[in-house]
Amino acid sequence: MHPAQHNSALQSADPAPCGVAACRVAFTVAGISFGISSHGDVKLALEPGLLPFASGNPSCDVEIDVTWTDRLELPAVPPTFESGGLWRAYVEDDGFAFYFQSAYLGSAPYKKARFDRSFRRGRVLLLKSCFDAARPVYPLEYPLDELLMIHRLSTGSGVEVHGCGVLAGDGLGRLFVGHSGAGKSTTSRLWLGRPGVCVLSDDRIILRESAGRIFMHGTPWHGDAGIAVQASGPLDRIYLIEHGQRNEIVPLQSSRSVAELFTRTFVPHHSAAGLAHVLRFIEHAVRTVPVSVFRFVPHPDAVEAILRAA
Repeated sequence: MHPAQHNSALQSADPAPCGVAACRVAFTVAGISFGISSHGDVKLALEPGLLPFASGNPSCDVEIDVTWTDRLELPAVPPTFESGGLWRAYVEDDGFAFYFQSAYLGSAPYKKARFDRSFRRGRVLLLKSCFDAARPVYPLEYPLDELLMIHRLSTGSGVEVHGCGVLAGDGLGRLFVGHSGAGKSTTSRLWLGRPGVCVLSDDRIILRESAGRIFMHGTPWHGDAGIAVQASGPLDRIYLIEHGQRNEIVPLQSSRSVAELFTRTFVPHHSAAGLAHVLRFIEHAVRTVPVSVFRFVPHPDAVEAILRAA
């Protein structure tokens, strides 16, 4: 969604109270809190999908300042990474900077976000001519909020995967990972409504380690099923899902499991240290949690097949 359209969508959102010089909103995903403070006359609001994740933390793990600017230009040097879409990444002043462009808004970037290497402190500049300054804005609009989370996790906090996370009544946490079209949203719908089941997300799951166990966390970045729950639970099984002619579970060796899971994980391609962390985390995960391929048909019998396997 373009910023001008996004501003309109946020018109009914309820921003935090603003004073003369600043206002603030905050949210928490997977135990990591994000605080956004504006200076000047920037009015802030969380987008509706983030409201279940809203928090009132006065001090957050990641702090971001937001301000208007009247001019933004791309750096003269080549980008460190180009997404092929809205954003480009640069190494800038011993940190990372992301520039956002849209043909809808002209040739100049409409937003710049710069963070230190730890992704604990950042600043967002919004090109004022591209926004309706009278309306509240969510300065981390997609894809920046997810980019920020992926990079923060890559400093040693965990990983984000393409997956549907299910906490079932039998006490086992199951992660169904897959590329687009593999059946994550379909799987989510099959589990919904069953007694004692909580579906954390139908598209994005964050994995983090705590007390020697890996936990999966719901995120606000959902798929077609629209499932985004602020909850978490221990992970006991990982399934790489594929559409099949019948329900079939095939255990994988750890070496192949690492490669398959890596291709379904969000990684900071331009950061060698971040890539190394993601790989270490996945290697640890597959040593800790059994991984299988699950070929399934979109029928409630697929759920029964998983429950029987336990």
